[in-house]
Amino acid sequence: MNTVSSKKQNFIFIVIMALLLGVQLLVLIYYGNRKAGFHEDELYTYYSSNKTAGLFVNDRQWLERDELRNDFVVLPGEGFRYNVVKQMQSWDVHPPFYYYLFHTACSLFPGVFSKWLGIGVNLIGYAGSFWLLAYGVYTAVTCREKVMEKEKEKEKTRNKGRLIAFLTCLGWGFSSAVISGVMFIRMYQWLTFFILLCLGLHLRVLKKGDFRIVTFFLPLALTVFLGFLTQYYYIIFHFFLGLAFCFWLIKNRKVKELLAYGGACGVGFVGAVLYYPASMSHILRGYRGTEAVSEFSDVSNTWERLRFFYGLFDDYVMNGTLSWWLLGICLLAVTLGYLRKRGKRNVSSSGAAWGMILFACAGYFFTVSKTALLLGETSNRYQLPVYGLLLFLLLYGAWAAFTGIVEPFVNGKKEKMGMWILAGIFGMVLLLTEGLALKGGRVFFLYEEEKEAMSFVQEHKEDTVVVFYNEASADHIWWLADELMEYEKVYLASQGNQEPIDDESILESDRLLVYVADHENGEASLEMLLNVNPRLSSCEVEMEKGLWTLYELK
Repeated sequence: MNTVSSKKQNFIFIVIMALLLGVQLLVLIYYGNRKAGFHEDELYTYYSSNKTAGLFVNDRQWLERDELRNDFVVLPGEGFRYNVVKQMQSWDVHPPFYYYLFHTACSLFPGVFSKWLGIGVNLIGYAGSFWLLAYGVYTAVTCREKVMEKEKEKEKTRNKGRLIAFLTCLGWGFSSAVISGVMFIRMYQWLTFFILLCLGLHLRVLKKGDFRIVTFFLPLALTVFLGFLTQYYYIIFHFFLGLAFCFWLIKNRKVKELLAYGGACGVGFVGAVLYYPASMSHILRGYRGTEAVSEFSDVSNTWERLRFFYGLFDDYVMNGTLSWWLLGICLLAVTLGYLRKRGKRNVSSSGAAWGMILFACAGYFFTVSKTALLLGETSNRYQLPVYGLLLFLLLYGAWAAFTGIVEPFVNGKKEKMGMWILAGIFGMVLLLTEGLALKGGRVFFLYEEEKEAMSFVQEHKEDTVVVFYNEASADHIWWLADELMEYEKVYLASQGNQEPIDDESILESDRLLVYVADHENGEASLEMLLNVNPRLSSCEVEMEKGLWTLYELK
């Protein structure tokens, strides 16, 4: 009877979680509709995944629309060219697996340049991460149920696991940081997926003791292989999680399992390096690798960097309430500790599982805080994979401390009702917190201000367009790619070359649209155009975008 009841409750839990995921996916689609522009790294995702001929900047030459567009889309007959994707990434500083996924999506829709290709890939990664986070939380809370003697205690623990898993996914999925991560067309949502998959495999072993090759060691090796080839930060989380897991194996005298575990991780890691040798040069000699080592070895910046990333989690996940959560947990813990000392309270613990998650998150958060780029709100991407786990630790800490204090006063139906009331309170707090953050416009990577710019561009796509670039950073032209590919053609000109332009189309135009890079010769370039074309007499700023300013000359 209890087994049937438990299966029914699991089914209801899965249905409820599926409904929550459905609502969150609708919210993500809503924000996807609002996304109107691209970060420069997102445009590089399109280019490095779908390159055809390569982009070259030639002074005083016209660039046709198709010449530009063809390097951002998959052309018919050029789909599924994974060798090109791999080569492109080897020239940069990233592993290729995410770009394989993105290139696959683009290959299924040849000739299409759309934000939805990138957002769609991320939505799939998000859905997988949602279920892995729920599984990880539930398993962490219930991993000790097998040592409980009474079925009633086991069911109580399962209910607690379901409720905390629901609350964690609720707060995580509606947080502005996570929504922003899905809107960002890069590899970080899939890094989250593989980090949570890695954690889930470890927690499953902790709970069930299942060390078979097919159920643990082989999936583990595959996860290491794919996780490392998605983003190098994966190895940081796995290192700290693996360290805690090895300690647990040694403590429980599982020597054979320890050796097999090291072998599986080694096979996955070595396999990834052999498949993608450029990874070692990226980490050890690439500009990002050397920067990361330099920042990590600098002790003086430690507090500043930790405070910066603490502030990001506080602002974009907890909406400024993190200090209140930590204070409340501390007060509850002190109270519970006092009562336990007087022998009036017992406290349950998930032991190794909770400790492993805490150790892995702390190690990852510290290491990434020391090595990641400080790019304002967009730096959330680096800590995104552990945001759900950090939220779980807060919820579980508050839950355990509070229930430990009130447990003697409730029993039976009152205890079950109290659990639902506590879950309801936490749920309302999370919804209010995340709702206010969303209402306050904390979701980024949307670039809604560019909607007006794109409307202007589309209205003037047949106009004559000149792009004055800074030859020291000519690649910044591609930051304008989504706009430039709307025009019939654009004329490229270096600001370092102040010789008069003699192109007839420009000399005879009654109106010019001119993009000017942030450079000391910007004004001189505009003056030169006014001088060579007697039909032009005025110059007005139409819009600004990053390091670029768009002028209208008429």
